[in-house]
Formats: sequence, structure tokens, C-alpha cells
Amino acid sequence: MSNVAARIGQKLKAVRYALKHWSKNISRLHVAIENTNKTLLELDNIEDRRPLTIPERNFRNILKKHLLRFLQHQKEYWKKRCTIRWIQFGDENSNFFQTVATERYRRNCTSSLKTVDGGIVEDHAGKESILFEAFKARMRQANPSPMKFNLDNLLKDDMLFANLVAPFTEKEIDDVVAAMPPDRALGPDGFNGVFLKACWPILKEDFYLLCQEFHQGGLNLESINAGYITLIPKTNSPDNVNDFRPITLLTVV
Repeated sequence: MSNVAARIGQKLKAVRYALKHWSKNISRLHVAIENTNKTLLELDNIEDRRPLTIPERNFRNILKKHLLRFLQHQKEYWKKRCTIRWIQFGDENSNFFQTVATERYRRNCTSSLKTVDGGIVEDHAGKESILFEAFKARMRQANPSPMKFNLDNLLKDDMLFANLVAPFTEKEIDDVVAAMPPDRALGPDGFNGVFLKACWPILKEDFYLLCQEFHQGGLNLESINAGYITLIPKTNSPDNVNDFRPITLLTVV
């Protein structure tokens, strides 16, 4: 495949497919936590009756480390589900995260919408039609704003603009990836910044070629330039189109 963007898109698709099947073959997290707690409780009961042997104490220490790791994974999972970024280690509460995630899901479900004439539409096709027609009409309107700056006074003759069209360096690309926020929502490709950072030593050569082809003007971005347009409620109880604002979820690339 000659196009670098298409090659990266196919690789990410293959990774997502492999991860989906891999996740089905691993133990469920809450089951692992429950089994670990049962084993630790049994060891504590044995210790009440007699001193533990050295292998038994070592085994208990290993289980405690595994339990902490499982709880950390559980915290990270619910942190993603409720999209709270200010949590710190020691402040986590799984029940709290689950409640926030459930409330967030409830708020994101729009059961009905009001039409212009005050009617109520509850079926999916009707709500879809109202939203589509409303935002289609808005997208067609152009409101150009006048230039508020005098470019002739801002731009000096002795300024060097060659750097603006210079090829991307590997350090520049590395710095951009390093500065990416790791905990944003997943894009249409199913990945976010933490994946790109963790796998950068494996992915970077493809991305270097991607930036090189983009600079040369011969890159076809169709395979990776996808996005999901979704609606964010502006109020706690949205009931019409004006109570939503659209945003676009882009791929990690």
C-alpha cells in the first residue's frame, strides 16, 4: 500500500480488532478482585490458627500487590467512564464513579424533542430529522467577520518566514506527541493520546513518513480524516435543538 495514511489506518484497524478479541479471553476484572480477596481472607484465617510459613507469607505479599494493581485498573476504567480528570490516587471510589457514569449516560439519552410549533417527537427517526434539518440550515449560513488587524503593520520585512514552510523535523513531531493529553475521549479509531505515547517507539517511523508526505502535498487523508459529530447538551434538561451544541470527535492521528 503506497499511501502512508491508508497504511496507518489499516494498522490501527488491525490493532483494534486484535484487542477486541484479546479482551474477550481475559478474566473479568471484578472476578479477579473477588478471587484475590477470598484468597487473602483464607490466608488471614490460617494465620489466626498458626504462623504462616515463609512461602505462604511471600504468596500473600504477591497477592496484595496484584490486588492493588487490579484496583488501580478498576479506578482507571471508571475514571474514563465518568470523564473526571481531577481524581488523585487515594481519592478513588468505584461506587462514586459508577454513579457518575450512570448519571452521565442518563443525561446523554434524549427521550424527546420539541418541534418549532411546540409538538413533541419521541421516535428516533423523528428526532433525527429535527436535528438534521436544524443544523443543516445553520451550516449553510455564512457570517464573515471583517479583518480587525492591519497585517502590513504586524508583518515586518526582515521577518524570516522560511521556517513556516520548512519540512517537519523528527524532534518537532516527537514534541507534539509528548505534549498530547493522555486522558481525552477516544476518537472514531478507538484510540487516544495515551496509546500513541505508549506505542510511539513502534509507530513513530510511520508517522514520520506521514508528516513528510503531508509536507510534500501528496498525502491522501481520506482513510484517517474521519470524525463523529455529536451533540452536547447546554442545559440539564434539553428539550429542543437550541439546547445542544455540536462537537466533532476526531481520530488520534
